[in-house]
Amino acid sequence: MQGTDALYDAIYNLGAIPVDILLGRRLLTLLTSMFMHADLMHIFGNMLYLWVFGDNIEDALGHFKYLIFYLFGGLAASFAHIASVIYTLPSLAIVDLETPSVGASGAISAVLGAYLLLYPKARIRTLVFFIFITIVSVPAYYYLGFWFLYQLMMGIISLTGFSSGIAFWAHIGGFVTGFLLVKPFGAKIKRKKTHASKEKPVTPLYVSPSVRTPFVDILMEVDRVRIVAELPGVEERDVNLIVSNWDLEISAGRGNIRYYKRIVLPTAVIPKVEELNFRNGVLTFTLYRLA
Repeated sequence: MQGTDALYDAIYNLGAIPVDILLGRRLLTLLTSMFMHADLMHIFGNMLYLWVFGDNIEDALGHFKYLIFYLFGGLAASFAHIASVIYTLPSLAIVDLETPSVGASGAISAVLGAYLLLYPKARIRTLVFFIFITIVSVPAYYYLGFWFLYQLMMGIISLTGFSSGIAFWAHIGGFVTGFLLVKPFGAKIKRKKTHASKEKPVTPLYVSPSVRTPFVDILMEVDRVRIVAELPGVEERDVNLIVSNWDLEISAGRGNIRYYKRIVLPTAVIPKVEELNFRNGVLTFTLYRLA
């Protein structure tokens, strides 16, 4: 916003320049480069990925471990990029050795690698451009696997001396680091409450005669569990759900109508409600099975 001259100065002052790192100079830029971006679209794209995938990994690691994991992944990504530049000597790397690298994508790639290991079957809502623009849900292993293969392909091409301006090996290094280290960092998939509405769920201390037990059917599939519950007389905003890896609580209330039921699930699931629908008093939703 201060003009291109100020932006270029900031990139060179805060970006990680490989030749400086190799000579032991300006080592602090290994850290500052993670928080510097080339333009608004650069930071928007990185923050979108961090918003989608980062909260689950932070839940699994805890705030402090997540911060250390994130920074460590960014450092590993920077060193992977520098190693790839050295490998291409004496071709275009002479120029690349003096080209600063900026962006959070290396650290975020570590988050993606961790997500693939911890939540391989979680569904990712993806915008698809094919004749019509539509949104589809695809498994994380498919989405992130395809993403990694693309980075790997472009990374191999870059080793031939082709320079695209993108640090593909930073993405590869960060992803592999996150995939390998998230478990040694002590990641644990925690029980997480999920609500069908924004209202705070109320779990009764006991089930009185005025509280009805809804009819609930559980349909098992290969990678998911479908839940069907009959709750006549209430609206979708009246329904509250609490989901953990092994059980489910359904409660609802409207006027003098009250429903409550706790269900022990037949398999471990990811505690995230998907494909929720409520129509004519029938609630349906999907829980994806935990790998």
